Amino acid sequence: MRQLAHHEVPRSGHQYPIWLLLPDWVDPRNVGSAFRLADAAGLAGIVLAGSTPAPPNPKIAKTARSTVRSVSYREVPDAVAYVESERARGSYVLALELTDTSASLFTYPVPTGNILLIAGNESAGIPANLLALSHASVHLPMHGQNTSMNVSVALGAAVYVLLMKLQ
Repeated sequence: MRQLAHHEVPRSGHQYPIWLLLPDWVDPRNVGSAFRLADAAGLAGIVLAGSTPAPPNPKIAKTARSTVRSVSYREVPDAVAYVESERARGSYVLALELTDTSASLFTYPVPTGNILLIAGNESAGIPANLLALSHASVHLPMHGQNTSMNVSVALGAAVYVLLMKLQ
């Protein structure tokens, strides 16, 4: 067994119809991680909403490496207006948030078609007005003492569970 060099890694080129919505994120390093995730997972793109840091930003660039050039992204001032327009276009809005009605992403039946996955602010989570616009809320099971994890880590785990279900 040997580790593959960068140029030896097989790439499928497949793109999944999943957009990530990042409303009012604070840490540009988390944003950079989302870019890297979107590239690695073959996602349609990222929506940076409200006060979320956007490229060009040295901290985003350092974490994202070169993926800010390969991942489609858009900036929107109002996450609520954006979600309303995406719902009207037929996108399925999925909130990654532990709520009183959330389902485990492990057992949730993922819909086909365009998915808008919302991952909330690092400390406040997803605001109530965005949760109200979501078709459903899903969470990753938490087995330890803590009730949450870093937003970019949770987003990475959730995206790959979605991809597994879309296979």
